[in-house]
Amino acid sequence: MTLFVLIALLSLLNTILPDFLRKYLKISRLWVARNSSELRQLQKEVDSAREQLEEVRNAEHSGEYARTIKIMRAERKVSEAAAKLKSARGVENFMRMGIDTAAFYISKVLLSLITVIVSIRNRGTPVLVIDESISLAPFTGLLSFPTGVANAISVPAWAFSCNLTFRLIYGFVKNRGA
Repeated sequence: MTLFVLIALLSLLNTILPDFLRKYLKISRLWVARNSSELRQLQKEVDSAREQLEEVRNAEHSGEYARTIKIMRAERKVSEAAAKLKSARGVENFMRMGIDTAAFYISKVLLSLITVIVSIRNRGTPVLVIDESISLAPFTGLLSFPTGVANAISVPAWAFSCNLTFRLIYGFVKNRGA
């Protein structure tokens, strides 16, 4: 009975946990604390460049040509600072996406590996033995393959059916809510 519950829980976790990590837990939020100071510094540079541009636009100049040149230089400085900020934000978003994707796949691989290890270690143990009065006629041999016990459901068959069932149910629920 413990294998029955254990494999069902592992299959349920393998179905739900990776999406939960990616969509709700967002491990990449831990990354924000480290890079926010860099982004604030770049934002301050953009703000100071914009202030300088406004000062140049509002200042008295000796001629129209000198005023135009100073405005162009200040605008170039603003655009360079904005480009640096945009690039830093892009790198940060890419890192967040990479961290979330890695957490998604690591959790899937880890839970699948645990399920495989449980299946291999207990492959000769039946998860459930069904009464002789219930016939599993065409599938009797397939469902009880490594165990050799008649009318039994083996660990690999139970793991496969749990994974398939939970993924189908999760897919229906997920698509219904969208």
